[in-house]
Amino acid sequence: MLRFSLLRRRRWLGFTLIELLVVIAIIAILIGLLLPAVQKVREAAARMQSSNNLKQMSLALHNMNDTNNVLPAMVGNYPTAGAGVGPSTPMRGTVQYFLLPFIEQNNAYNAMAANHNDSWWCGYGIKTYVAPSDPTNSTSPIDSGSPRFATSYAPNEWVFGSGSALPSNTINQSNPKAGIPKTFVDGTSNTIVFSEKYAVCGDSTSNVASFYYGETGGGCDRRGGQGGNGSTPGFYSLAVPQAKPSPFNCNSCLLQSMSAGGIQVGLGDGSVRTVNTSISATTWANAVQPADGNPLGSDW
Repeated sequence: MLRFSLLRRRRWLGFTLIELLVVIAIIAILIGLLLPAVQKVREAAARMQSSNNLKQMSLALHNMNDTNNVLPAMVGNYPTAGAGVGPSTPMRGTVQYFLLPFIEQNNAYNAMAANHNDSWWCGYGIKTYVAPSDPTNSTSPIDSGSPRFATSYAPNEWVFGSGSALPSNTINQSNPKAGIPKTFVDGTSNTIVFSEKYAVCGDSTSNVASFYYGETGGGCDRRGGQGGNGSTPGFYSLAVPQAKPSPFNCNSCLLQSMSAGGIQVGLGDGSVRTVNTSISATTWANAVQPADGNPLGSDW
């Protein structure tokens, strides 16, 4: 009798198949409820990191300007204009190359200068130049042959201009007075200096554009279409950015937001804000151009 009672008690301590299925279903429901919350937290953390990157770069511009009394061109010799490379001439490079010492990357800056006479040899990964939400960029080189590393952020060519082809309403970078606040006629808080952008953009089989931090874009006109020439910077146009397109379905002549909610930009005063991608083309163009004399619209 005692043995029978013990056997019945052991059976009561177990689970039936139905009970197991109910428990599994409850766990699945809880996971389904939890995953969106976790995803939102991860996206918020990625946006915060990207915002911090933009802030570092935007503030570093002021240190660069204070040190050299002039801002660099999109690509050219800095801190003074001049042709050629070597010990007797200024290093030729891009905005993000010359920015390296001011974002605590002096070792990479010196190593690149010692190993190559032009900053296109961007063989050092810079975490500040990688947006966590950029599906096309990473801390690994995207060109393994050189190797070269990419950037998820585009300098505003309307602020920095080009060594050979300057947009209208842009202060000539060969002018030693071109800097902060001289360049920002409309005010530093009203002008974009850096913005998010996919590091790799375009069709998977043709028309793929990769943006290295040692190079500037080319071959794009001012309205976001193909055109222009190699001497014309092509990171920026006056057309509004794309709202989180797929990497294989994006326009390499436009900027791309990492979030459907908007694109993060760094302003000339060092602040960062999210701009809704539904912004009007007029307001966006006014925020891009530093000296057009137009106020920003109410949708800013």
